[in-house]
Amino acid sequence: MTTNPTRDAAVEALKLEAILKSAVAAIITIDSIGRIETVNPAAEQLFGYTVEEIAGRNISMLMPEPYRSQHDTYLAKYLATGRRQIIGIGREVAGLRKDGTTFPMHLSVGEFRIGETRYFTGTILDLRAQRAAEQRFEREQALFRSIFESLPDPLVICDTGGAIRLVNPSFTRVFGYTEAEVLGESIVRLLERTADAAHFLGSEPEPPAVSRKHQEAQFRRKSGELFPTTTVQAAIVGSSGSQLGRLVLIHDATAEREQETLLLQAQRMEAVGQLTGGVAHDFNNLLTVILGNLELLEPRLSDGLSQSLAGEAREAAEMGARLTDRLLTFARRQRLETQSINLNEFVLGLTELLRRTIGTPIDLSTALATDLWATVADPGQVESAVVNLVINARDAMPSGGRLVIETFNASLGPGDVVDVPGMAAGDYVVLSVADTGHGMTPEVRARAFEPFFTTKAAGKGSGLGLATIYGFARQSGGNVTIYSEPGKGTSVNLYLPRAGRGTRAESGAATAEVHAGRGETVLVVEDDDRVRRLTARRLGDLGYRVLEAGQGAEALAVLAQAPAVDIIFSDLVMAGGMSGIDLAREVRTRYPHLPVVLTSGYSAGLMDQADLAELDLQVLRKPYRQAELARMFRAVLDRGKAQA
Repeated sequence: MTTNPTRDAAVEALKLEAILKSAVAAIITIDSIGRIETVNPAAEQLFGYTVEEIAGRNISMLMPEPYRSQHDTYLAKYLATGRRQIIGIGREVAGLRKDGTTFPMHLSVGEFRIGETRYFTGTILDLRAQRAAEQRFEREQALFRSIFESLPDPLVICDTGGAIRLVNPSFTRVFGYTEAEVLGESIVRLLERTADAAHFLGSEPEPPAVSRKHQEAQFRRKSGELFPTTTVQAAIVGSSGSQLGRLVLIHDATAEREQETLLLQAQRMEAVGQLTGGVAHDFNNLLTVILGNLELLEPRLSDGLSQSLAGEAREAAEMGARLTDRLLTFARRQRLETQSINLNEFVLGLTELLRRTIGTPIDLSTALATDLWATVADPGQVESAVVNLVINARDAMPSGGRLVIETFNASLGPGDVVDVPGMAAGDYVVLSVADTGHGMTPEVRARAFEPFFTTKAAGKGSGLGLATIYGFARQSGGNVTIYSEPGKGTSVNLYLPRAGRGTRAESGAATAEVHAGRGETVLVVEDDDRVRRLTARRLGDLGYRVLEAGQGAEALAVLAQAPAVDIIFSDLVMAGGMSGIDLAREVRTRYPHLPVVLTSGYSAGLMDQADLAELDLQVLRKPYRQAELARMFRAVLDRGKAQA
């Protein structure tokens, strides 16, 4: 069989031409001095030139600097020495279009010969779409990382089986675990009970675009503390539609639950007050009839026994009338005879009477503010409140102890009264009665203001003392707070509004000077998790870096690992056997120049003043304002720098 070389060549040329015309990639052929021989349609479209416009011209016209100069050098070197810079090597370069714009492209160059003439073919892939996709991906990644790292709530990414693959920084802050400690672990491990796993992971998560339901769940921190959460789950779906994992957003609902509890307690007290007021009002009507008839009856009785019985009945009815007055005070339905008074005068006037009342085993002292504001209140109710509080303190110290009556001014902002339902921000005059008695459990403290609730033996108390004080304070525009722990005493603080407090509170808030931190590190030591988190947030807002510890021993361990602490802020009374004073003494031994500031809801008068002086300790009384916290820290830190 014979072949026709001419025909075969023509067929091959047609095939080549078809390939060039249909190729997606741009293909350009040049000779050994860089003149363009051929271009395919894809190249024309890519560069914006027709073949007639660029045929015979140097290929460098399609290259921006510095590639243009480099190309001429590379080609000359290759022809002279055979050293390859581009030939046969794929690399990313840039192309120059007719309109002057440049674009990224991938260039692969091959060589062929026709006789003695050498030619080079460049295959070009347009990388614009790929680069745009990469940039979109990078932007999305950056956006995801920004959101992921700045979310205030923990975000957990799990695989389809619930194993943790990624957590954000808030997860560590809320749960206490580092990422390394939980990677590969099932998220179920963090639940209160593993039995809840089926419910938590059983439902198929919705795709992100679908509206999702919130789940309630109890989780456990690394410390073992349980806390309520609201969670949202979303499926992570691949491009094929298959589920790759799940995203779990966990909101720590502790603060909301605490606020709900406080609100329910306030509502319960309000309901009890309304009921008590109604009963007391009706009972007063009955007592009026009883007393009136006894008064009419007594003069008509002739024998001594009848007169004695009627007299006892009258005395009992009068005692009942006094009891209903106290109930009406709790219910805030008793008319108050208010006037501007100075609490210091009341305390001083009652001191001798109170000393005789409480007896010698108890050491009674006062700590009265010299610049105390005037308050507007009913003098009789104030006197009754002081006596009731002192008697309660006496009864809490059957074997003796210390009792301090203190007065001071308090300017409270919105953040300072958030945990006291019904209390408005403003200026208050505070009367505090603190003791070193047996204290209260949290359960008893929660019910202390309820009428008829008492822990005293039968016949030893009516259960109306604190209830009456609560009602009087609320009706006066103030409130009452209790700080108490079993075995560590009780401090009851009666807040009464300052005379003319409206203008003072507004001007004080407007002119309060905030002394911000300068990046110093504060170690906050507080056994109440909620208070510790709040304190850390307040200090963070002031510009301090915050480390946290739940008790004294833990604080010492933190100091051993992170010695670059500038100041310690510790609660006075803590669980774990080490008080704030004990911690300060240990810190003075190990770190002599590290300042310590204490805070407490208890009276400063109950603290050992010798210890405070010896250890050079400052005490910030709870509740305190942000500005007071800032001023105290700035003063202590600046004094330490001046002495260094």
